[in-house]
Amino acid sequence: MAGGRAIKSRIKSTKSIQQITKAMEAVSAVKMRKSESAAIKGRGYALYALNILQKIHNSLSEDIKKTSPLFETREGNKKCIVVIASDKGLAGSFNSNVFKKASLLIEKETSPISVITVGKRSREFFERRGIKIVRSFEGFGDFALLDEVVPLSDFIINTFLSKEFDKIDVIYTNFVSALKQEVLVRPLLPLNEEVLKEVVANILPESGKFSDIKKETTNNQKVEYKFEPGASEIAENLVPSLVRLEIFHSVLEANASEHAARMVAMKNASTNAKEMIGTLTIKYNKERQAQITKELIEITSGKEALAAQLEE
Repeated sequence: MAGGRAIKSRIKSTKSIQQITKAMEAVSAVKMRKSESAAIKGRGYALYALNILQKIHNSLSEDIKKTSPLFETREGNKKCIVVIASDKGLAGSFNSNVFKKASLLIEKETSPISVITVGKRSREFFERRGIKIVRSFEGFGDFALLDEVVPLSDFIINTFLSKEFDKIDVIYTNFVSALKQEVLVRPLLPLNEEVLKEVVANILPESGKFSDIKKETTNNQKVEYKFEPGASEIAENLVPSLVRLEIFHSVLEANASEHAARMVAMKNASTNAKEMIGTLTIKYNKERQAQITKELIEITSGKEALAAQLEE
């Protein structure tokens, strides 16, 4: 029963794989809940940061706006994209969806685009394709802290301020729910009113904990503000901090989306393993039944042959 032993061995190995995928699913579920909580908390901070940015942008005169170079719109075509993926695999289509969006964006551009990669998988993807990588960032962990993301955000801000790039976009996966994540291409720098409105639309949920804040943001757009000690000082010191917060928020959303995608992928793997075990078990039982039937036929045939010889 060599075939039966092979099938039994496959069943045993499949059960081992199923145990691993179930464990990974459970771990990913816990990490997803923690990351989701951090991302949702980050939504509130990101919203108020954008609200302040909008107030500054709408209230300052054009001359005052120039005191913050992060608002500066340039005529050049030097563009960079920040692509946020994961350090690890086994997350279903999480990374491939991000890379597909980035590849389409690069193909549409007539001028060369530089890339800042976040995550080991992101760096490996663009290295294989020979696309220029300005700098790579890895190891933000499952639950990134603001201090950990500061090197990334400061590097992005400094490259824009040094006029190395005229426009910087960020591509990341936005966490919608445990079963739904969407890849977004979000203009990051330079800051302008259109960018801020787009960010608000992407961050705020339609319902839930932060849905009421959306009304506040909408109702306060026409209010005039006075700044102390002065608008220039606020624009110079506050705006970079708020940009750092927005980059941090993108990383939080990507972390939550990664764990959700991995949880779903491991759940599907566990389900497939269960189905395969069932199929292999049926096949093993048929093989075993056929082997038993064959042995019974051989015994019966031998008995009849022996009886015939005795009669002779």
